[in-house]
Amino acid sequence: MNALDRYTLEDLLEWIVIGLLIVVGVLVALWLAGWVMVFLGKLFLAVAALIVALLKFLIPALLIAGVLYLILRALSKPQTAA
Repeated sequence: MNALDRYTLEDLLEWIVIGLLIVVGVLVALWLAGWVMVFLGKLFLAVAALIVALLKFLIPALLIAGVLYLILRALSKPQTAA
């Protein structure tokens, strides 16, 4: 007795259709995941550009503020009589 004799043609067609539906479902899930990854990539690029723009402004501003702080601190020290 052959293993395929247990199944009718209708059973085999049902399994083929179920398999195809699963394949289509997986492909749709991968397609949606691809769009989500593209969106996240663009979002991360925008955040990175914002951080770079802020750092281009903040690093020189903080350096100037630090130098001014050191100058004012040095000027405000009480002079010791020698």
